[in-house]
Amino acid sequence: MVQNTIKSHNIPYKEKLERIMALFLSKTLNKIDAKSRVSVPSAFRNTLKNQTFKGIIAFPSYTNKCIDSCGIDRMEEISNSLDHNNTYSQDEFDLISLYFGEAERLSFDKEGRVILPKNLVEHSEIKDQALFVGLGPTFQIWEPTNFNSQKVQTIKNAKLKNLNPRLKPIPKGI
Repeated sequence: MVQNTIKSHNIPYKEKLERIMALFLSKTLNKIDAKSRVSVPSAFRNTLKNQTFKGIIAFPSYTNKCIDSCGIDRMEEISNSLDHNNTYSQDEFDLISLYFGEAERLSFDKEGRVILPKNLVEHSEIKDQALFVGLGPTFQIWEPTNFNSQKVQTIKNAKLKNLNPRLKPIPKGI
C-alpha cells in the first residue's frame, strides 16, 4: 500500500514522485561572466522548481572533463539508498563517497544563474561559455570544444561497435 506522505521529509507522496522524475533534455550554450556566473537553462530550472533546494548540485565528472550536475533530490535518493542498500561494492561505495565529498550546492540567484566554483571550472576547462547537456535524470556542464570532441569520439565508437542505445536501458548510476 502506498503512503500519502514520505515521512522522512513530510512531503506529499505525489509531490515527491514529481521530484524523483526530473528529466533533463537537449543542449544549451550560455556565456559565463567575469564572476563565473552562468545562467542555468530555463528548461532545467523548471525541471528543478519543486525540489527542496533552489539550485543545482555539481561535482567533477570522474570520466570526462566536465561537471556532473543534478537536483538535490537525486543526491537525497542516493544518500537514502546507502542506508537501505547493502548491495554496493566497495568500489561503488568509494565512488559515491567521492561524489558527496566533492559535491557543491550552487544556489540560483534571482536571474537563475549559479556561480561555478574555481575547482570545477579548472577541472572542466570551461572558459567563457558553458554547454549544458541533458542526460535524462542528470546533466553535465561542458566546455563546448571538449564536448564536441567527446561527441565525435562517442559517435565513432558507436559506429565501430554497432551500438544502438534504444535497445538497452541507461545503466544505473549514470
